[in-house]
Amino acid sequence: MADTSQVRSSPAANNKHYQWMLHDRHQWKNIDHDSIIETHYCQPGAKGIKICTRDYGSIFLDFNKMIIEGTNMKLFRKITLLQNELEEYGWYFHDNMQWKEYGCQTSSNVQASVTSRDIEQMYQQNPSSSSTFTAGRMKYVIDFSAMTQTNLQTNMKRGVRRRPKLNSIIQNVKNSLPNSFPNGTGSWIWQYKGNGGVWTDFKSGQGEICSVNSDDVERAYQQNQQGQLQFTAVGHHFTIDFSGMHIFSNGLEGNLEIRRLPANNTNMSSVNTVTSWTWQFMGEEGVWTDFKTNIGHGRVCSVSSSDVEMSYQQNPQGQLQFTAGRFSYTLYFSGMHQVNNELGTKRSIRRISVHTTHQASGNYIWEFKDNEGYWTEYTQDRCSVSSQDIEQHYLQNPTGILQFTTGRFSYTLDFTAMEQQNMTTLFTRPVQRTLLG
Repeated sequence: MADTSQVRSSPAANNKHYQWMLHDRHQWKNIDHDSIIETHYCQPGAKGIKICTRDYGSIFLDFNKMIIEGTNMKLFRKITLLQNELEEYGWYFHDNMQWKEYGCQTSSNVQASVTSRDIEQMYQQNPSSSSTFTAGRMKYVIDFSAMTQTNLQTNMKRGVRRRPKLNSIIQNVKNSLPNSFPNGTGSWIWQYKGNGGVWTDFKSGQGEICSVNSDDVERAYQQNQQGQLQFTAVGHHFTIDFSGMHIFSNGLEGNLEIRRLPANNTNMSSVNTVTSWTWQFMGEEGVWTDFKTNIGHGRVCSVSSSDVEMSYQQNPQGQLQFTAGRFSYTLYFSGMHQVNNELGTKRSIRRISVHTTHQASGNYIWEFKDNEGYWTEYTQDRCSVSSQDIEQHYLQNPTGILQFTTGRFSYTLDFTAMEQQNMTTLFTRPVQRTLLG
């Protein structure tokens, strides 16, 4: 079986940089004569294609789910690129029964403020985040996890697709990942959850039993965040599935979880260095309370603050199911709230840093302009987030959107536009980030 971590030795020797494969629950098999599949896949309107195979007869390849329709078989597009190469992707939205590329005019002759390339750069930075843009007088947000576009004024949703441009390989010498990161300077660490629930780093080299390390996994992830990487460990073949954030193998019952964590970097003086996080929910009488297993009076919660953080690291846009006492709950990271599954009651949650090394130049506060024109700091005595909460969200995603409440109203804070908007009245206010001396 080919190792997806390998690259072509010479782009001139072989112009084909892809290989379509399927997994028949026993092994990965190449799909021969796959140029027609590739051509079809690069069209944004293509949902899939039906092909005739010798082993499986007539099958339908579902491009959106990357499966063989009506079977348990998986579909995979393997990419092999040189270290200084990238495949060019197009981003498309559904408009007037057609898929149109971002940056082009819509049916109403309105052009978006971002292009495909802009969106791809933001996606590469964080494939589970979101991005905002404008088109005419309207403001939109693209949710990379759900692959949808939402009009923030009308709440209308449209489908979004990301497809490669046909035979498009571009040079990326400036931003290409190095063959190996110097010790302590890698941006990300990859781990798998092994025996006993212990998270272990991917390591390779002398004395190690795995063929890839964290840097290898990160390079493969940067090339295709929805793809896969094959490797060997203790003499067996394994596959990392980035879309599902897990490892599977023919001889492995079930899947092993994986996660991607920011590496500690003492040279990154421009951002806060967070060493620990605590998760809290809004308890009785408006008091923020830590998640912990022993909640008193003989009651037990099934998750602690560290359990919530671990789940968040795996999928910052996902959900977490847990129990507390006799009730079950669902925690929504995207909305930063929890819901009682039986009663339907909702409580706010938050993620706060325990130990933070601030910038040498000082700390930041967040303020909004009130009705009298004064800049007023966000505090928890007037809304569900504090200035510190907003700063933490901003550092995680400077182009994202934060939702919060004040009294009976809900708001969105747009870091790109630096304004907040009342979701009921659509009234907007300017926002500013101020450096304290």
